[in-house]
Amino acid sequence: MSIYKHLKPSEGNKNIGKSNSNVLNVYLDNNIVVSVENGEYSLNELKTLLPNKEINLFYSAAHLYEAESFPGNLILSRETFLNRRFQTIRNLFKNNYLYLDLNGNIVRRLVEDPQNVYNTITEIPSAITAMKGFMNFISKELKEQIRDSLGIEVHKLNNYTEENVLEHLNAKLPGLGMDISFMELIEMSINCHPDGSTFGLHNRIAAIFELLDMLGYWKDKETNTSNYARLWDADHCFNASYCDYFVSNDKRTRNKAKVVYRIYKAETKVISTSLNN
Repeated sequence: MSIYKHLKPSEGNKNIGKSNSNVLNVYLDNNIVVSVENGEYSLNELKTLLPNKEINLFYSAAHLYEAESFPGNLILSRETFLNRRFQTIRNLFKNNYLYLDLNGNIVRRLVEDPQNVYNTITEIPSAITAMKGFMNFISKELKEQIRDSLGIEVHKLNNYTEENVLEHLNAKLPGLGMDISFMELIEMSINCHPDGSTFGLHNRIAAIFELLDMLGYWKDKETNTSNYARLWDADHCFNASYCDYFVSNDKRTRNKAKVVYRIYKAETKVISTSLNN
């Protein structure tokens, strides 16, 4: 049975309630939100991609963390940008919010204004800085050395489907000198972490995204922010796993998400808004 059948509702009048089988729950990647905000795409166009035109759209804290990273510029101030993004989220998602309650690692459906969520998650800015540093812990050079030592050819690896890529990587991992599988490596890393005992599914998905990228599967282009951005890609993947559809125009995120959903038997369908993307 899929572990995603057990979405926990919140208590009180903020609860959206249980899923209606006649309504599709849809999660949008941040790139879709940006496209809608810029007038490049519309909700009506999105509905044409889905088998049921009655949908609920959900956002998460990951959308707001990504907005938080915008420093502002001469054309658009940070305050103006954030206020515009808050309004986009209100209009698009109707404040339907997927909240990860770390007390028990339970996901709850709430109705919450994005500015209130933003104010809550940015109360401790040092946590954001710490996450940026953590995601840059393994250097680009070290990742290249690991791929070379395992004999991984990235251009060939990307031709594997989500069904076959894990089998291929499992066959390569003994090159690290350990008789261990891909998922065993994830669990070993978590167990070695001081807080590993409290890590939930969202941490494991972040680790899977990072390891897939390190081993070269739909590897992100290296930039000053790519490691940090991948953390939110994984977070979007996690939140989308509690919905029927995950819509993303980032093919790297889509392909990594398909591997995650294959591992955990999630029934979420992964689509883009373009046949050419």
